[in-house]
Amino acid sequence: MARLVVVILVLAVLLFPLAAAAGNVPRAGEDIAEQLDEQLMMRYAGTSPDMSKKELQALARSRILIMGTTPANINNLEQANPLARQMLEEVSSDLVNMGYRYEELRRGKDIRFDKRTGEFILTRDVRKLASRNGVGQAILAGTYVVSGGQVRFTMSLISVATNEVLAKGMGTVPITPDLAPLLQENMPAGSGLKPSVYTRLQ
Repeated sequence: MARLVVVILVLAVLLFPLAAAAGNVPRAGEDIAEQLDEQLMMRYAGTSPDMSKKELQALARSRILIMGTTPANINNLEQANPLARQMLEEVSSDLVNMGYRYEELRRGKDIRFDKRTGEFILTRDVRKLASRNGVGQAILAGTYVVSGGQVRFTMSLISVATNEVLAKGMGTVPITPDLAPLLQENMPAGSGLKPSVYTRLQ
């Protein structure tokens, strides 16, 4: 019995860092999304005697359409790594869960079928995009810097119409052994061509 307890304790000690590491990226993404949301609500929620604060915030969120772009290396804005692409997924997921509208820029014109790997609609091939024009009011953009044992992300929501920064959030991810492979910047995300964006009055 004592041997079983020792084995369980050893396994717990070995697995705890992996579990903690797996939670670092989603936690940082959630922190960034909450910072962006708080700043946007100060700008756009307003007040009304006929609506509660919660209702006003829900209405404000539903009126904002966001386009997401991959955070870039602060020292080379043409580079990004898989961790940066994952951070975009985390932050955008949290914003959608809060009630914001989100435009998927990577949607292809057609669903691609492959017997071995499955069905795909997302693409980074600009020739296969459904549209090269975004219609959102705000672009989610960001940078990251690798420093010592951590990666620091800065994400901004930028007005398409005016280039004004509407909100800015920051988050830090410790570099753990399981995250280190995601820092390789020689893994291209696409052709390097970028879709243009324009705004449309909603």
